[in-house]
This record gives sequence, C-alpha cells and structure tokens, in this order.
Amino acid sequence: MQVKPLRAAVVGCRMGAAHAKAMAQLPDYEVVAVCDIDEERANQLAGELGTAVPFVSYAKMLQEAQPEVVAVATPTALHAEQTFMAIESGVKGICCEKPMATNLADAKRMVNLCKERGIPMIVNHQRRMGKEMVAARELIEQGAIGEVLFVRANCAGDFLTDGTHAVDSALWLLGDPEVEWVFGQVEVPEKPRWRYGHLVENSATAVFQTANGVRVEIFCGEVRERFRAYQDYEVVGTKGRLWRTGDQPLPNLFIQDEKGGTWNPKVVDGLLRPVPDEKGIWRPVEVEPDDTISAMKRSYQLLAKMVREGVEVDHPLSAEKALRGFEVVMAVYESARLHKRIRLPLEQEKFPLELMMAV
Repeated sequence: MQVKPLRAAVVGCRMGAAHAKAMAQLPDYEVVAVCDIDEERANQLAGELGTAVPFVSYAKMLQEAQPEVVAVATPTALHAEQTFMAIESGVKGICCEKPMATNLADAKRMVNLCKERGIPMIVNHQRRMGKEMVAARELIEQGAIGEVLFVRANCAGDFLTDGTHAVDSALWLLGDPEVEWVFGQVEVPEKPRWRYGHLVENSATAVFQTANGVRVEIFCGEVRERFRAYQDYEVVGTKGRLWRTGDQPLPNLFIQDEKGGTWNPKVVDGLLRPVPDEKGIWRPVEVEPDDTISAMKRSYQLLAKMVREGVEVDHPLSAEKALRGFEVVMAVYESARLHKRIRLPLEQEKFPLELMMAV
C-alpha cells in the first residue's frame, strides 16, 4: 500500500535549498512550502520545486501550509526560536541545521520539548551520513588501526559554526562516547565580529577526552594546520592511521597500516593530500561515490521512518546525539573564559563567548 507523503516545509531558502531538493527527491515527502525573508529567493526555490508555495513570513507559513515536517535552515541565531515555533504549531518532525542553538539552555529546551511532545528531531551534521565517514567508523570498530589513541581535526571558520562539525564527526567516529572533560582556548578579536547572528572568535583550539580514554584535538580558524583541507580528520591507533582529507576531492579516505600503500602526502593546489607514489605508505579506502544531497536523502528517509514509527528509531543525526557535541562546543568557550579544564556536565547555560566579550 502506498504511504501518503509527509507535508514538508523549509525556512531559509539559501542553505535550505539542499534540504528542499533532498526531500523533493523522496516519495516520503511533498514539499508544500518554502520561506525566506528574501521574497525573490523564496519564489525562485518554489519555482524550481514546482510543488511549494513561497512565503516571507514563517509564522504565516506554519499556520497556512500546516507542514508535518519542518527544516530550519536559517542563520544560527534563529534556530532555537524557529524550532520552538515549529513545535508549538504541531509538526510531527523537525530537521534543524547545525549548530542547533547559540547557548546550552536553548539547546536543552529544544531536545526536552521534542521529547515531551513526541516529536522526532534531527540536527543536520550530515557528514555522519557520508559513505566515507561510515566506512571509517566501521574500520575503527573492526580494529583495522588497533586501539584508537587520539583524533586530530582541522577546519577553517569559527568554532560554533565549523568546529561543531569537527566535534560531532570525532564523536561519530569514536562511537558516540561520553565526554569527561574539555580544555579550550580562543583568540578574541579586538572588535566584536558577528557571523550568522552570533559573536565569533578569530581562532580556537580544543582538547577533550572521552570516557574510553581517547583524546580529541581540534584546530579551528587562524590556528588550523597549514595546507589542511576543510574538515580534515586523522585518527591515530596502535596499529595504523585513518585520514579523511577533507570533503573534496575524492578519494578522501586513506589508511596507513602494516599492509603499506602506494600514496604519499603532498601539497597540491594549496592542500595537503596523498598522491600516487610507489614509495608511499598510504592507500585509499574503497568507498562508493557520494555527495551531500545523497547523504541528506538518507537522513530524511530515516526521519520519515521516525515520524511514522516513533522516536525510538535510532538516527545518527538525532538531537540527543547533537546535544552531546553541542555541550562540548560550549565547554570549549567556557574553558577559555575561565582558563581551566571543564568537566562535564557543563553548568554554564549561556554563550560563554558573549560573557567573555561582554556585549
């Protein structure tokens, strides 16, 4: 029997375009509405989809379109408020872009309200759904590189916007363990800088330790390692290493172990990545070609299942998992503010960077 598609809507048509197009390609959804304060952008996306009515008012869209699933893809500072509005409107499922909020209080409330109302919610840390990340986690679980000692990640940008991906990806690779403590440092700009509606720093570094003893190191912004690509991850174990050389180009997952290889690192077009070399020590891991839309489609398929079958369906992008990583992100800022290591759970529920900069 054919299942009736879920009525879906997207707020934020810039980043939300990918969300809308992913859902539009699935029989699980009918994208009935899109919303953006830029009327032209909303009209353009609605025209591309062919099924959606454009709105410039989010409240009006929720009232008139009555979506069952909402994707929140607006600037970060709006995520919490618009998620609360979706909850109150009676939606059955929510996908929120990352980071889920700008402070721990809002993030906790988002998760708790959805639990109370029985509304499945996911946060779009889409790299968890990428085939190379799934393959990397499977190799780690199979013991391909022995016991994991530490993970090192690099990314451009600010820690709340971009470092959140690195934190979440590290936790995913390690099997989503609990985090014991966090130590961080940030470089505060001379004059306040804003991005996506929140304050940002010039650079940040973080170290945290998981309950199973693995250390994670993250270098973000101006202190990232030279030539490292965006979201470059290296996992070091007792018997070898895994290296995800950023999002692009493919292949972007390599292994170094006792079997050897025929690739060696080299700076190519300003980025460090393995290239063919008969004296090499790395070899690529065979992974099927993938892309962001495909990964998002897999995520939305699971969300549809959660909506129809209940919140007990395990989703790699569940809000509960996202909250664990978000707490680490906030703890990095709190550690920098207090100049000490922070043991979780984190007590500070405000955005520590705002407290540091006193604006």
